[in-house]
Amino acid sequence: MLSHSFEDLAQTFRGLTEAHFNFYRLVSVDRGEAIGHIETAINAMLNAFHNLYDLMGQNNLNSIDWYDTPELCVILAMRNARHHNKANRIRSLYNFHRYEMDDPTQSENYIYVSFPAGSDEEGGSFFDIPLSWSDLSELINMPRQESRLRATAKGYIREYLNADAFENEAKKAGIATDKIFINFVPLAMNAGKSLYPHVKDHIRTDSVEASYFLSHFEKIGAAQTHEPSSDIIEFRLPK
Repeated sequence: MLSHSFEDLAQTFRGLTEAHFNFYRLVSVDRGEAIGHIETAINAMLNAFHNLYDLMGQNNLNSIDWYDTPELCVILAMRNARHHNKANRIRSLYNFHRYEMDDPTQSENYIYVSFPAGSDEEGGSFFDIPLSWSDLSELINMPRQESRLRATAKGYIREYLNADAFENEAKKAGIATDKIFINFVPLAMNAGKSLYPHVKDHIRTDSVEASYFLSHFEKIGAAQTHEPSSDIIEFRLPK
């Protein structure tokens, strides 16, 4: 079952990559479909991580505490929000702009936060899947019975992402907190890397994707989340 679940996770990385690289080709033709592919891929990945969490608990693979590991805690937080319809389900920039703007074809300025690749990944970078920091911040500030997170989650997640740094950058730029978006991709990669040593001996790969990502999680340098890179971006959706 763990092999099956890891296979699902590997396929969601492929699916998210395809949804991203098809987005700008498709969005001018069918906005809803293009955004829907992104959202479906995010949901699938978060659920695949959660399936691994469940299976590891069921099989007494308790060598890592997900809620005590910031790289995994932030993934569970996002999954809980989307699964339980909390904190606007942690909106993507595409859905935020689509529904919050009176005319989504008009441009708006946002703070976009990404995280550099590990020091051994010279020249490496991640593609962009921006998710709402304001929504995630709302979730981790909720009472535990609503967020379904431990009391420690807020401190772990804020420190892990160095949230003070990019919130200060947004304040200096005069951009509201609800216009801050963080890149999901390096967070997902870090989660996979954190899991690798705890699952590697329990997985039999049966596809190119599963073999690739099992090796990739071992070798990739962790994204440097303590060094967030904040940029003002101008975004709009095509007519």
